[in-house]
Amino acid sequence: MTAFEVSFAHSYEYSPDCPAAHIHMLPVELLQHIFLLIVNDVPDCPGVFSYGDTTISANVGSPPLVFTRVCHFWRVIAHSTTAIWSCMQVSLPGRVEPLKPFLPSFLQSWLARSGNQPLTLRIVSGQLPVRTTRRCTRQSYHKPSQADSQLLEILLSESKRWGTVVLASADDLNHNFNTPQLRSLQCCWSELSSFNAPNLTHLHIIYRWSLTMRFRHIPTCDNIRHLWVQNASARVIRSTFLMFPLMESIKVDLIISDIGHPHNSTTHSCLNSITFPIPSDPFQQREVLKIFDELCLPMLRKLTFVADPEESEVSCIVAALEIASCNVRVIDFQTTTPLSEIDMDVIEPLFSVAREVTIHGKALCRLVRQ
Repeated sequence: MTAFEVSFAHSYEYSPDCPAAHIHMLPVELLQHIFLLIVNDVPDCPGVFSYGDTTISANVGSPPLVFTRVCHFWRVIAHSTTAIWSCMQVSLPGRVEPLKPFLPSFLQSWLARSGNQPLTLRIVSGQLPVRTTRRCTRQSYHKPSQADSQLLEILLSESKRWGTVVLASADDLNHNFNTPQLRSLQCCWSELSSFNAPNLTHLHIIYRWSLTMRFRHIPTCDNIRHLWVQNASARVIRSTFLMFPLMESIKVDLIISDIGHPHNSTTHSCLNSITFPIPSDPFQQREVLKIFDELCLPMLRKLTFVADPEESEVSCIVAALEIASCNVRVIDFQTTTPLSEIDMDVIEPLFSVAREVTIHGKALCRLVRQ
């Protein structure tokens, strides 16, 4: 963490009669580190704004702004520590009418305090109900409100510093994002093409991918190394192998059924880690088999399955790997079943398709039969 030179008009000496002096005895670097730990521990990033039922205001009761309200000493340190202002959640109100000048100015001052730090940004939309008029009973779906546009314009002015971005929104923001430093992105599939992000390596796709979608090449996808998909069918998953040629890992939270069939004889020469759930329903397990059918993964080393190591799930895994071309070293189960309750007779077939089987990273010993 960068150290900052901070000077004060008055020096402070310890006095047992002045408890406040303990605060001023803390070294600047230590206080900065404490501030940063607190900010990094805030779920979903510190919020710039606070919302009531119908109102929006500055979020003065939470870090990092709350640090500035303790005393002059803390305020100077907080304002001088750019890192604590570089992580923020900006909630777009969703109102049609423009905001009063204070709120856009407040966002600008927050960004200014972050200096030249790469920004970690979470954008959430629709925090306030849209006010309607007799002439306009419904807001256009594709056009942001005036209030949203004000805040987005300020954020876009700093887009070259965006490093990690989460678009937690179901709305189409209808913007182009020039983000040369962007490394990690969470967004809907429909929003991905809006980003010019040549250095993007981590991508998390939220909301359901259209089962009828025709996939097209997006330059932003060329350097993706790690892909996380909320839910997808076998056809969509197989399509990612073509869309992300440098992908090293893929994680899917939910595998859904699809009447379509993936293209056969697919090869991906970079993928080394897969994380999938294994459905307990035999009908849905056929979707897993469609993923691996005639799939060549020469670099695949680890398979992580979010499933209980039961007979049905194990049989599905063995069948999937038998129809694929790969050399799996480790099969790991993410399960709530205690290690002591694992039935090794059920697990045994997995050793025919993998060198090692683990439960949350703890290796299982293969049975020695007499």
